[in-house]
Amino acid sequence: MEWNRTAIFLILILLEACYGPPRTRTSEPGEGASGIQTGKLFEYEKGLASWYGKDFDGKPTASGEIYDMYKVSAAHKTLPLGTHVLVKNERNGRTLELVINDRGPFVHGRIIDLSYKAAQKLGSVDEGVVPVTLYLFNRVTENCFAVQVGAFSFKSNAKAYAAGLTSKTSHTARIVKRGGLYKVLLGQFPDETAAHSFGCKLDLDFFIVSCN
Repeated sequence: MEWNRTAIFLILILLEACYGPPRTRTSEPGEGASGIQTGKLFEYEKGLASWYGKDFDGKPTASGEIYDMYKVSAAHKTLPLGTHVLVKNERNGRTLELVINDRGPFVHGRIIDLSYKAAQKLGSVDEGVVPVTLYLFNRVTENCFAVQVGAFSFKSNAKAYAAGLTSKTSHTARIVKRGGLYKVLLGQFPDETAAHSFGCKLDLDFFIVSCN
């Protein structure tokens, strides 16, 4: 049986985790690439997009804004909050410009969590999860990455977990509040590859996130 390219791509994405470096790209498609006509863009990342809705509607995002599922926005684990991104749905070719105002999705293989309205405009509501390409209008030259190893509803639980981790690693665990949860982070790394390499040595479930 001959496998098509889309099927192979999805399998590779789902086999992510510690079997290779983060799937971040910095190639330059040029104007008009893949039908995109919005000036000069830089291809940044390929992966899966999901969407989030009623369970988060009306709650604070990582940027402090209140999440409105009927407005266009999105969550990304590492891009600076406020970054303008062009998202292309590789299934139907639709594109949408939006702003990153939240953190997530925290599921391996998924690179962006769209608001309900954004998913509606990209035609991905019914499918739920679709392959996408992210384009940036400017290259991201400065960033800081950390390894997230836990998320708790209560700060006391996060502090107890962080204290235990600090005694086992060379990095001091710290706690940040994002999206109504207390997240436990380790390290500050200059790129995703370094953070990913560190995370794979922990023998823990982890996600690469932005330091801020």
